[in-house]
Amino acid sequence: MRAFPTAVVVASRLLYHAVSIQRWFSSLTFRVYTTQDVVGVQLGGALKNPLAVGAGMIEGMGMGINTMAAYVTRSSLELQTLCVAMGGQAQTISGLAGVGDLMLTAFGSLSRNRRCGTRLVQGEKLEDILQTMTVEGVPTAAVAVHYAHMCGLELPLFSTVHGILEGQVDPKDAQQMLMGRPLGTERISH
Repeated sequence: MRAFPTAVVVASRLLYHAVSIQRWFSSLTFRVYTTQDVVGVQLGGALKNPLAVGAGMIEGMGMGINTMAAYVTRSSLELQTLCVAMGGQAQTISGLAGVGDLMLTAFGSLSRNRRCGTRLVQGEKLEDILQTMTVEGVPTAAVAVHYAHMCGLELPLFSTVHGILEGQVDPKDAQQMLMGRPLGTERISH
């Protein structure tokens, strides 16, 4: 609305449908990209939400930008891993519908998911938070963990956020759980 440049991606199995939308909506302030990866766009848009709740928890605990950068980077990999296992394409998750949406939701001041995480670690009860706003990441965390198990994936960030939301993990124990895991090689692509 303020004419600041932004970019989005539109998905359709039929490329000409996506291109039609692209041509209708693109302007000098609103750039539309196309993809045929409908699954990747849908999953990226949904599954980034619990990860943004986790980003809010980091912010709420005052852990700083280095911790946040490590978290968002590793979250991006978990998001990509789960989406690819469910039929999405890795390059979609590396783009606007995945990493782009994750960054917006993890860092954006209007993000309900981020605010939920911040409020939760500052002592508010999840039930009270959910009475004041819709937080898509709360139910989606359980779905993400369910599908990760179905796909045989170990996704510690999704699991930890879900555990905190379910009251099974104390946010104060998350650092020990995550940083105490066995050491390994950084795996950045499939």
